[in-house]
Amino acid sequence: MAIMDVLRDVGAWRQGMRTGFAGAATYLLAAWLALPQGYWAVITAVMITQQTVGATLQAVRDRLIGTIAGAVIGFLMAMATPSGEWGTLVALGISTGTLAVFAVHYPSLRIAPMTAAIMFVAAPSHADVVVSALHRVLEILLGCVVGIGTTLLVFPRRAETLLRADVADVLSLLAEYLMADGDASPSLDRRLDEAFGRLATLGKQATAEHFGRDHDGQLDAQGADHALRQLRIAVTGLRRAAGRLPAGTPLPATLAAAGDAVHTSMLGMAAELERGGTAAGAGDRRAATDLPTGDQIGLSDVGEAGAEALAMSYGAAYAHARIALDQLRSAILGRSAPGADG
Repeated sequence: MAIMDVLRDVGAWRQGMRTGFAGAATYLLAAWLALPQGYWAVITAVMITQQTVGATLQAVRDRLIGTIAGAVIGFLMAMATPSGEWGTLVALGISTGTLAVFAVHYPSLRIAPMTAAIMFVAAPSHADVVVSALHRVLEILLGCVVGIGTTLLVFPRRAETLLRADVADVLSLLAEYLMADGDASPSLDRRLDEAFGRLATLGKQATAEHFGRDHDGQLDAQGADHALRQLRIAVTGLRRAAGRLPAGTPLPATLAAAGDAVHTSMLGMAAELERGGTAAGAGDRRAATDLPTGDQIGLSDVGEAGAEALAMSYGAAYAHARIALDQLRSAILGRSAPGADG
């Protein structure tokens, strides 16, 4: 990305203002409270202030878990080893090494070895390790509180809002993928993989914003991700069924109508999400883009000779797409998905 593009990015400037405010506010509070190493509070506030409320809450959780784990293990090792340089050396090595082992498998513990190390390096004696541990926890807590407050008050941004936009983006890409020729497929596959990666990240952040609780009207992040992945499988099935035809042979009119219906439904739902309309709203209203059943569209009565096998495979993929879209709509509305008839 060019420097001018970065400078024109309003979201980036807002994040810069959030981070700067969090750091400055924490510095003033740490000085007012006369914390001995207030820079840890400032570092924490700067590290955990993220672009969305959900991302900040995730960072706070990891920071607190790592800090408390490092402080507890450091304290226990200090109590279990003799005072003096050799005791400190042994306690430092064992505590940081043990915590690093667990940090390999639990990313939230990545800060723990550093917390334990600072306790021993900064404290001149084992007796002061207890005080050092308490100070570290208080400093981290201060930084976390300021970081959360800043994210909520300074240009607040909800992960769920971005998640809805990403769901719309994936739907648009799937619609493009359904109608693309074979040469465009690898590029679209890569773009879809990237979009699903963003979706998974934002889904975790949105879940953190809800504190793990589901409420009516809130997007079900896990349900939306599952439905979109099922829809991708269905779209791939439609493409593969159509690909069995000899080159240059058009799809039978009925099958083409089914594909067009899926394409129109995906684009319609994406447009509704981008506008914040009925597909993104609450209540019992259904989107105007509901797909007809296979019987309604005539998939069971393809008139072209020799098209029975093609109609069966295409019809199965179409039914899969109907179910996935129905599940996605329910996830967007924050409800459990009802069964879909074929």
